[in-house]
Amino acid sequence: MTVLHSARLRWSGTCVLGVLAWTTASSALAHGAPEFPISRQYNCYKNPALPACQAAVAYGGEQALYDWNGVNQAAANGNHRAVVPDLKLCAGGQEKFKGFDLARTDWPATAWSPGPDGRYEYRYNATAPHRSLNWTFFMTRDGWTPSASPLRWSDLDQVAQLGPDQIVTVGKTYTMKLSLPKRSGKHVVFSAWQRADSTEAFYACSDVDFGGATTPPSVPTGLKQIGQVSAAQDLPASSQVKLRVFDKSGGDLETIALTLSAAATKSAWLSQIATRANQASAYVRVGTLQGGNVVVPSGVSVMDVYLLNAASGASYAMDVVLPPTTPPTTPPTTPPNPPGDAPDWTEGASYTVGQVVSYQGKRFRCLQAHTAHAGAGWTPTSAGVLDILWKAI
Repeated sequence: MTVLHSARLRWSGTCVLGVLAWTTASSALAHGAPEFPISRQYNCYKNPALPACQAAVAYGGEQALYDWNGVNQAAANGNHRAVVPDLKLCAGGQEKFKGFDLARTDWPATAWSPGPDGRYEYRYNATAPHRSLNWTFFMTRDGWTPSASPLRWSDLDQVAQLGPDQIVTVGKTYTMKLSLPKRSGKHVVFSAWQRADSTEAFYACSDVDFGGATTPPSVPTGLKQIGQVSAAQDLPASSQVKLRVFDKSGGDLETIALTLSAAATKSAWLSQIATRANQASAYVRVGTLQGGNVVVPSGVSVMDVYLLNAASGASYAMDVVLPPTTPPTTPPTTPPNPPGDAPDWTEGASYTVGQVVSYQGKRFRCLQAHTAHAGAGWTPTSAGVLDILWKAI
């Protein structure tokens, strides 16, 4: 997700920073979404500017971004086909997530290749503790067309099912290895995660690309995809872009810096920082996997990040620093909300960036346009809302 602090933007990788604690294989974490191959809901939460994600929000509403880790059915009990109907698979059968079911050709697809053992790595970013009964994986059949219609069960083959003893848990990340039938081109992997301590199950669609050949492209030894970087906006001249790489403990390893000599579109400046990183970095490569090499594609606003040495455990973040702006010499005669005249914050109302409200005797300025949906608990002082949607002034 893009976080704005003054004039600094940061896009962070999917690796967990800091020291990671091991848990037992039988312990599981529920609520969450796949981070590799990244699922539609998690990708849109992190990169809401993607065209497919903007279309999903326009169709299904922005609540899907705030509740990205809750694509579930409470009474599934393993009967996934019964509780998740055709055309609603990627939404887990829930109305508020229906935007993720849109039949589009521009859902970003993760280049997915087998490791040296011939199996495919699957990682899940979890956010709440529960025990797992099993994970069931489905994949679109050969001949499936992304733009034909939303997914139906008849479009899928069940390709794998894993128990809790086949999952490696580190911190809040599950890692699994899947043995899959051969596929080529773009497909969708649909996962169903059934809890052991409840009838609740969680669902996700991950778009993948196996490459154009009948055999998926090989991955260079040690290379590991750890996340994505995205360009959320065009940048003016003199903007600075920094790709920072950290060690397992969060310490700085290197910084790849770029200062724009002229204004640049999203795809242009992302291509520039990716090219510079691939030339200078000792730890990462940025782009897309083609024929065993990471290359910088043109005209895209999202790229994958790969570790050169998977065992290094390094992580990354991308910072964008906008050039300073000169404040207006003459302040507006009438501020948007004169002191003492800010309206009270109201549940169910919609707010725009810069709008000022009063709540519990204090004033808050809106940081992101949103609707305070009834029952969501998005008061200006709520944990997870303060300094994200509202800032005290």
